[in-house]
Amino acid sequence: MKTRIQRSAPPDPAALRRLLSEQPDRVLDGARTVDADAQGPTGVDMVLVDAAGRPILVDVLEESPVAIPSRIFEHLDWLEQTRRLFLRAYSRDGVVKAEEPVLVFVAPSFPSAVQRAVSACQEVEVRLIRIETFLIDGAVEVSCEEVVAPQARRLAQATVRRTAEIAQGTEQGFGARIESNTVRALFALFKSGVDGLDGRIAAKESNGGLVFELGSHALAHVSASPGSFTVSAGEPMSNPIVVSDRVSLERALNAVVSSFVREGRGDGDDGNGRAADLDAKTTSELARIWGGGVGRSERG
Repeated sequence: MKTRIQRSAPPDPAALRRLLSEQPDRVLDGARTVDADAQGPTGVDMVLVDAAGRPILVDVLEESPVAIPSRIFEHLDWLEQTRRLFLRAYSRDGVVKAEEPVLVFVAPSFPSAVQRAVSACQEVEVRLIRIETFLIDGAVEVSCEEVVAPQARRLAQATVRRTAEIAQGTEQGFGARIESNTVRALFALFKSGVDGLDGRIAAKESNGGLVFELGSHALAHVSASPGSFTVSAGEPMSNPIVVSDRVSLERALNAVVSSFVREGRGDGDDGNGRAADLDAKTTSELARIWGGGVGRSERG
């Protein structure tokens, strides 16, 4: 009698979580289940542990995988804020290295853009597990396969030099004044967002803070305190935004992008030896995307 195999829709999330908790080595070789129903507020469904005592936070996605890059930082923030309670709850099960978590996302597919974003994340180990569901003689079987994210694209040398200069300046002076690890992570996101707007944007220290410049135009003035940093787009004292959480971070980035769109162009080249102006179509598209900010539905 021939075995009949056919593809099937994924099982419901509860059934999938139960399957993975019963067979944790499908997620990571040698892993053991610590909490099969974690119900973490950021979407952590299960907690496993590996042989080294690292916690493995498993997020079984019921929504679009495009939210993964932001969920990485949400999971890390949650673990940092609850680390003492987390260890108290799970240390008896072998979790001893809460500072070295492994984040695992489980979904039927992962867009290439998400894979590239994950490959660029150097702060934590992230694994993507793609599932496929089959009916084998009527019985449901789930196949788990790790998706190896492609290496981050190589940057032009001018971009590498500029990024290194920004990092050196902020780590030695500006960044040292921020005592909160969470706010440091928010500032890293802010830097990445501003730097990604244009290859010519540079940062310099000024009066104890930072100024992000595009040619002769100051896009943003940033000052730091132990528990936050303050962003003024354009003029130093124009509508300062205190950043201490993700909502205020989005407001600050939106303000800088709006300044960038209004300016429309900068002096010099694009960091690769070529003149670079924003044409009307590009400016219009930037305004369309950023003009109303990032909506909650887009943030996942």
